[in-house]
Amino acid sequence: MQKHDPVRQVSFIQQALSQNRKPIGFFIGAGCPLSVRVNQREEGGNTVSDPLIWDVAGLTRIIAERLTSPDKTSPSTWDKIVKIVVDDGGNGANIELILSRIRVFASVAGNGDVRGLSAAELVKLDEEVCKVISTEVTRSLPSKDSPYHNLAIWSRAIRRERPVHVFTTNYDLLMEQALEESSAPYFDGFIGARKAFFDLGAVEDEDLLPPRWTRLWKIHGSLNWRLENGTSVVRSDQKTEEQSYLIYPSHLKYDQSRKMPYLAMLDRLKAFLLSPSALLFICGYSFADEHINDVICRSLDTNPTAHVFACVHGDLEDERYALARQCASATPNLSLLGFDKAIIGRNLGNWVSDDIDALPLPPGVLVKSGDEIKLRLGDFAALGELLRGLAGTGVADDEA
Repeated sequence: MQKHDPVRQVSFIQQALSQNRKPIGFFIGAGCPLSVRVNQREEGGNTVSDPLIWDVAGLTRIIAERLTSPDKTSPSTWDKIVKIVVDDGGNGANIELILSRIRVFASVAGNGDVRGLSAAELVKLDEEVCKVISTEVTRSLPSKDSPYHNLAIWSRAIRRERPVHVFTTNYDLLMEQALEESSAPYFDGFIGARKAFFDLGAVEDEDLLPPRWTRLWKIHGSLNWRLENGTSVVRSDQKTEEQSYLIYPSHLKYDQSRKMPYLAMLDRLKAFLLSPSALLFICGYSFADEHINDVICRSLDTNPTAHVFACVHGDLEDERYALARQCASATPNLSLLGFDKAIIGRNLGNWVSDDIDALPLPPGVLVKSGDEIKLRLGDFAALGELLRGLAGTGVADDEA
């Protein structure tokens, strides 16, 4: 097994993030809200806390608790669809996979049944799942000292020739909150104030917008996206009975109005990665969505000048990261950075350094315990601290 120098990697990342000419982007996955902790308390002599928003597995568990029938002899529609997913070899703990199955079945059920489920049952279940998701991810950042704020402040800290792009699969509004509270202007594809409408033309011509505006692309939709009267896509804080949530695309053949926001957002990721010398930093994403993986890896194959640094939370050989390792092992310009190991240039290696103090870094980024070195950029809190240092100012200074 090869050896990789974490100090050298972090130094290169710092230099890259200090550029004002390169296309720089961040991809924020479902693991990022886990770094924001709330409800700190003592349990059994230990200090414990809860994540602000659960990841996909945690969210699925909460939905199951709400929708599972208490009567085992009379399973709910939720129970039935989960059993079908598991029987078919799928992951019954992944709400996005389950939502896809619900929508696929509903689209072909017509006036009949699919696997014993009617279209009416499936549509109602879709609505119930989306309501639980909305309740659980409608959260606000508890302070202005979060990793989201650190990213927002870094994004506007220097005068840029190229805009910062932030991609996310999350439905929450945490990034929007941080950008607005940090006075960092952004464009998300919608125009207007009362009922902002999706403007594909503005999305495709976003290069004409000021480079100081961060681009925010929500690949899986958002809590405040609505499909109104089955035709118009709007962004609004108010939801009426005539509107439905637009969260998580199941990649079906939707009518054009419903399909377009998702496709346009994914197209922005592809366009970004095809830009000369583009740099994308991924955090909180386990590469569980093969649809997105395909866009990332194909774009990197097409554009060898682009590079992706994917930082995962925990040890690299965790079973959760099997698809991530597969992508990095086949793609030389995709560096996969775990706490204990990395795949760089398609080569797996341990983190080894003669002097981890050679580079002044915030505490928690690079940690040594005995002979073991941990690079913790896969923790969004640690990545946020790195960005905070690069921004040249803390949150408190910014507010003063």
